[in-house]
Amino acid sequence: MESIPKRIRNPWVTAALGFLVGLLIGLPLLGWWAWPIQWTDATPAQLREDYRLDYLRMTVISYSLTRDGNLARERFAALGSGSAELLGLLQQDPTMDPQRLSAFLPVVSDLIPTGGGKATPPAAPTPAPGPAGRSAVVLLLVVCLVTLALGGALLFFLRLRRSRKESSGLESPNQDEAAAPIESANASGATAAALPIHAAAPSPAASAAPLERFVTTYVQGDDLYEDSFTINSPAGEFLGECGVGISEPIGVGEPKKVTAFEVWLFDKRDTRTSTYVLMSEYAFTKEDLRLRLAPRGTPLQASSGSEFLMETQTLRARVQIRELQYGRGPLPANSFFERLTLQLEVSSRG
Repeated sequence: MESIPKRIRNPWVTAALGFLVGLLIGLPLLGWWAWPIQWTDATPAQLREDYRLDYLRMTVISYSLTRDGNLARERFAALGSGSAELLGLLQQDPTMDPQRLSAFLPVVSDLIPTGGGKATPPAAPTPAPGPAGRSAVVLLLVVCLVTLALGGALLFFLRLRRSRKESSGLESPNQDEAAAPIESANASGATAAALPIHAAAPSPAASAAPLERFVTTYVQGDDLYEDSFTINSPAGEFLGECGVGISEPIGVGEPKKVTAFEVWLFDKRDTRTSTYVLMSEYAFTKEDLRLRLAPRGTPLQASSGSEFLMETQTLRARVQIRELQYGRGPLPANSFFERLTLQLEVSSRG
């Protein structure tokens, strides 16, 4: 039986080993781990059904807060041919506010196929692989071929080096001694090359400058208080919306005695809206009232000068309570707001 070193000297065995090594490096390591195929800039129509349903729910909620019909139609149309089926599912969702949904339906009624929101549109045909898919396959094949070539060249070099050492009869100690300074020089060179990179390493980046800054004030008597703002990038691209509105009044009579506000942040790249329920001192200490308002958002007691942070996938809003005055009357102390001023400073998440 031939020994393993003799088998390796066979060029066919060397080529086979090079192929196996290249395949191992090219597919699992490079193709699946180092550079896997990733989806970017997907449209809402390409999301999973539960995510598309969440997107439609957020669209309905956003319209009920902003009353921007053009924006609502644009978002509804982005769901594609499955929008009617999703609307039907949303109508059957017990957690969806029927008043908000009823206000939304007339805006997009002409975009709904015959049969209403409960119609089930035919399944769209599976698209054929486009140029982007073919390019990815070609790139993967090129990477595999290059890896195979490098693996074969490495094995050939090792085989050639072994053959030269065996033909010389022995390995000279002087060669090892001569190689030591070279390795030392290489190590020194690597250290020297690394020093400028380390020295040039940037200091921790400062927090990103705010994209937008909004200030809104509620004064008792404004029973329809609802303030919303559009968030745009420096280039003018629409990124999302934020705003404040009345969440819960207390007592009876006019004007309303507001005991809680909803502060919200909507991100066009996120399927959820970050919402906080800003409560009066009285509302926050009343457990039954706090539990009743909890499903609307994260409960938080309002206090003058305090601030809190709301975050979505790509946006961050720092909300500061700049002014807070409680009203006086027959209701419990600190139970409703007479005046409330908020500053919303929105920045992108780096």
